[in-house]
Amino acid sequence: MKSMNLRSVGGLLKAIFPFLGLVGVIAFFQIYTGGMVLTGSNLTAVFNEGFYIMIGASGICFIIAMGNLDFSIGSVMGFSCAIAAMTAKAISPYASPVFAMLTGLCFGVVNGLVHTKLHVGALIATMSTQMIISGLLVLMLSGSSLSAPFSMLRWNSLELKVTVLVIVVVLFWVLFHLTAYGKNCRAIGSCMETARQSGVNVDRTKIASFAVMGALAGLLGFFSLIRTGTSTVLTGNDLYINVLCAALLGGLPLMGGAAATFRSVVIGSATMSFLTNGMILMSLSTYDQQLVKGIIFLITIAISFDRRNLRVIK
Repeated sequence: MKSMNLRSVGGLLKAIFPFLGLVGVIAFFQIYTGGMVLTGSNLTAVFNEGFYIMIGASGICFIIAMGNLDFSIGSVMGFSCAIAAMTAKAISPYASPVFAMLTGLCFGVVNGLVHTKLHVGALIATMSTQMIISGLLVLMLSGSSLSAPFSMLRWNSLELKVTVLVIVVVLFWVLFHLTAYGKNCRAIGSCMETARQSGVNVDRTKIASFAVMGALAGLLGFFSLIRTGTSTVLTGNDLYINVLCAALLGGLPLMGGAAATFRSVVIGSATMSFLTNGMILMSLSTYDQQLVKGIIFLITIAISFDRRNLRVIK
């Protein structure tokens, strides 16, 4: 009985730890910056940062639930941003989000096919495609940059971002918790062979998850274009580490399985957004921010990783 109570307490602490982490991050930076964090203008900056993190985390949640990773999302975002810029000039600005998402979708399908049909681990497959896509982007841009039509910058509105973010979060919460697709992703993460024998089409589920992640990365490429007005080889560079740190800070188990919840996406993305914003308010350089994120990533892995299951690369 005593051991059961201890396990219950441990489970409760594990459940509320991500929320306590969010409160702690906000409180620390609010005190350190003299109350600058919770001002109206700064909360808008937090949202603009969190928009990319939360949408990216919404997609990668399904992939992590299966026990997989996708290292290519940053390069897919950058390449899709370039495609959006080219489409806006060659066809129409209104066609650019469609082509950006289709580009990301295609790369996602390639990731899924390489992983499932060529039997290459998701980690290796997406690391390879990340390097290939980054190389293609450099060739496409020829070391320069592509600019969007100036008229597209007016699309970078808070109202549009809020609308898109709410639609994505609600839709993906429903998919993750209330549909067979989300259940299948968690079943694959728990035990792929058991899921397969239970009638789950493992390959199709994995390809769909990578495809959806790619489409979301493409969408973020379009929003990056209307936010900055340009596409460069650096576009999307920070996306993967921010998204993965957000998922882990929110309590999403790296090995996937039944313990994965979509709540982790929301809490973790908020935590990562306030953390990034707080470091900017502290005037930390990009390299210092990377150092801090690396340390946080290591700590969250050490805390959240279940050492009884070492099959991370699937």
